[in-house]
Order: sequence, then C-alpha cells, then structure tokens
Amino acid sequence: MEPFEIIAAGEPNSAFDRWVETLKRAGIQAKQIAIADYDREHGYNPTPHPRGSEVYVLVPVERGEEALKILKLSEGSSPD
Repeated sequence: MEPFEIIAAGEPNSAFDRWVETLKRAGIQAKQIAIADYDREHGYNPTPHPRGSEVYVLVPVERGEEALKILKLSEGSSPD
C-alpha cells in the first residue's frame, strides 16, 4: 500500500468533495476516509471514537506538495 499524507481533516463537507474530485482530475490519487476508519486501519480503535464523523483527505506522500498547489490554484486560497 502506498503511503498517504493527510492534507485536511474535519467534518465532511462539499469543499472536501470538490478537492478530491479536482485532484483526481489532475491525476492525483486523492481520497476521503472517516478518521475512525483510518485509525482502525492503523491499530487505534476507541469506542466511541473521539473524532465522531470527521474525515481526512489523503494524497500520496510524494504528491502532497503538488496537491496543495493545485488546490490553492483551484480554490483561489490556501486549503487549510
């Protein structure tokens, strides 16, 4: 499995959906994953999970800087 970098975290929202689609169109394998699911995959499984329904936006580590530049250009501001 390719290592991924977290570029955003928070409640699911349309901006995250837009970012993932923009990055996929640019050829970057971006994805959203529930933080609870991500944590379970990495051996952390509290019940209830303290991050509730929050999600991460992930991109391959080697494309992280490029992804942030693309998002900045597409949104007209820095993706925080």
